[in-house]
Parts: sequence; C-alpha cells; structure tokens
Amino acid sequence: MRLPYLLLSFLILVSCKKELENKNSLKLLPPKNSRTEIKWLTEKTVKLKIDNNLSYSKGFQCDSVIAIDYIGFDGEDFFYPINEKGEYISTINRKQKLNTEQILELSSILGSKKTYENPNIAGCYEPRLAFVYFKNNNVICQTQICLECSQLQSTAAIAGEYGNFNNNAENEFKKLKKDLGFN
Repeated sequence: MRLPYLLLSFLILVSCKKELENKNSLKLLPPKNSRTEIKWLTEKTVKLKIDNNLSYSKGFQCDSVIAIDYIGFDGEDFFYPINEKGEYISTINRKQKLNTEQILELSSILGSKKTYENPNIAGCYEPRLAFVYFKNNNVICQTQICLECSQLQSTAAIAGEYGNFNNNAENEFKKLKKDLGFN
C-alpha cells in the first residue's frame, strides 16, 4: 500500500522539478534585438559622381578610399554609407582612410576571380563594413560587405557573378578590418 503513495509522490516531485526547470530556462532567453534606426546626416554632405562603368577586374583610379565601420541594414533593407543625396548614414562607428598598400590589397581581393570561386552561401546580408572611393572630391564608388554571410554589393563591377565570396577572401577582409582598427 505504501509503494503506490511513494511512487505517486516521486512522480509529483519530478514533475514539479521539471516545471521549475522550464520556468528557469525561460529567464535565460536573450533579449530581443532592438532595431537600429537609420537616419541621414544633413550637416556634412559629399558630391556623388558614381561611375557605373568602373570595374574592379579592370582596375580604376581614385584619390583616396575611406573604410567605414557601420550598420548598413534595417530589417531587410540595406544601405550604402552615403545616400544619393550625398548624406552620410547615422550608424557610422568609425572611419579610416586607407593607405596605398591597403588600397592595392582591397582592389586585389575585389578584382580577383579567385575571391568568388567556391563561395560561402548564406542569407543574412547585414553589411557592417564599407569602402567609399573618392576622386576629385567626389564619391565615385561604394562597396559594402557583410562578413557574416560572405556577401558584398558594389556600385563597381566585381569579378564574381553574384557577390558571394569564399573563406580566403573573408579572412583577407577580416585582416584588413583588423589592420584598420575596426572591431
């Protein structure tokens, strides 16, 4: 007679313990990500003269290149760091001018067909790294990169068909990002 009561007590205890574990596990869920609000800064604008005939494969001349560490997405929308009015995006964390060696390295990565061979395929596309090319004080090209999913978009033609790049290119971009002092 005691055995059924002991068994019942044991089952209730185990059930209560499971219930408590489930409640505690709910507290461990991460908080929801808040959306970043994209705004455009009107204080300092630049002139855009985007040249759609530029190609990384053929190479092109510029006076300078600025690397930008920023948040270039809001939900499913993505943005270059400078809009069509020449306004900078409000989510820029840091800007850094590339030296000649870094410009050559970047051009080599983006212009090589090997960069796009056996690409990583993923779908997040949340660009956080961009490069803005200047010539005669005008923006002539912008390229944005998502290192999470190995994709890029550019106003200049790239050597790859779709903009998906491989692990080697990802490592090169990460090395360049680190050299620039970006997180």
